[in-house]
Amino acid sequence: MKKIAVLLDSQILNDGRVRRVIESLSEKFLVDLFCVKGESDDSLLFNKNVEIFYYSIDISWVKHNLFMHKKFEDLKIQFKKLKKKYDFIYVNDYPLLSTGVELKNKIDGKLIYDSHEIYIETINQFFPSKTWKKIYGIPLIKVNQLIHSKIEKKQVKQIDKMVTVCDSLKNYFEKKLPVKDVIVMRNCPKHFDFNTSSTIIRNKLNLSDKVKILLYQGDVNISRGIEKIAKAIPLVNENIHFVIIGGGTKLNEFKEKYKSDRIHFLGRVAFDDLYEYTASCDVGISIIEAYNLSKFYSLPNKIFEYMVANVPFITNNLPEASKIAKEENCGFIINDSSSEKIAEEINDIFNKSNLKEFGKNGHKAIVEKYNWEKEVSKVIKWIMENS
Repeated sequence: MKKIAVLLDSQILNDGRVRRVIESLSEKFLVDLFCVKGESDDSLLFNKNVEIFYYSIDISWVKHNLFMHKKFEDLKIQFKKLKKKYDFIYVNDYPLLSTGVELKNKIDGKLIYDSHEIYIETINQFFPSKTWKKIYGIPLIKVNQLIHSKIEKKQVKQIDKMVTVCDSLKNYFEKKLPVKDVIVMRNCPKHFDFNTSSTIIRNKLNLSDKVKILLYQGDVNISRGIEKIAKAIPLVNENIHFVIIGGGTKLNEFKEKYKSDRIHFLGRVAFDDLYEYTASCDVGISIIEAYNLSKFYSLPNKIFEYMVANVPFITNNLPEASKIAKEENCGFIINDSSSEKIAEEINDIFNKSNLKEFGKNGHKAIVEKYNWEKEVSKVIKWIMENS
């Protein structure tokens, strides 16, 4: 069997995309995963064709804030110790690209670069750009973007295939980088046979059947639209409650800041239980704030998770999610320019009599079009053709 090394710069447990990639690749190939160790036994996640190797990341200030591509020395050491020959190296996201190129040249294999986002654009989230801190924050953003744009353009010349998560990012990369025929592999669900109703949120929060539930699931952080929605809740109909599922750096801050009888933070839910929670809401929501081009072109996983659970969703007018909402007639596009506008449109949506029909449309689209087997088959086909 062909051997593939998968490189990840974080823990594997909560990275749904990389987990699905490894699960699918291991059905046909031997896979070695190099990642950061978490608290759980990651070996239980995969079949016998997957072996896991842990490494530590250098978090010194300079490497963490300027030269992120140089913080993987321990990974290189672990890789060298194994003395294994790999047919392919599969790199997840930009920080590991330089390491992937270096390791590829040592094993004489092929390199796949899976860019989950426009990483260079996201650098503006790493440093402060407001208050007095912008004095050093803005220069650091500009220096980082200049350095890493040049590095990425140089390094992608040595990759054999690039993969990304949606059509908008494919078009962007093919214009900005010396790459062509980028494979689009959307973060679609692997299991889509969930087709049952649930009351788990109502039971946990002791909510009556008259209450309507608007659900956000995902990281509780800035740029996810959570604050916009929370500020709009006092203006929506009193029977509508806003439920937030997920952990994140802003969870405790938001819980304190947006205390309300109609705003509920449930924290992180185990991935295997997520669809039961999702199915117990009336409408899902995802209004990404486009702080940078990567956010603007993003296609949030939660869109597909709502669709699997037969739940219609609300999005703003960003290209990828709004395209699915329109084409599949499974979601609603709102104007999120103010709390008043958000509240007005949420009220209109919850007053619609055909919400369940929109949810069914979304589930049908998952079964017929947006499912993992269809997406990952493109990458597997390329690997087999280039073995």
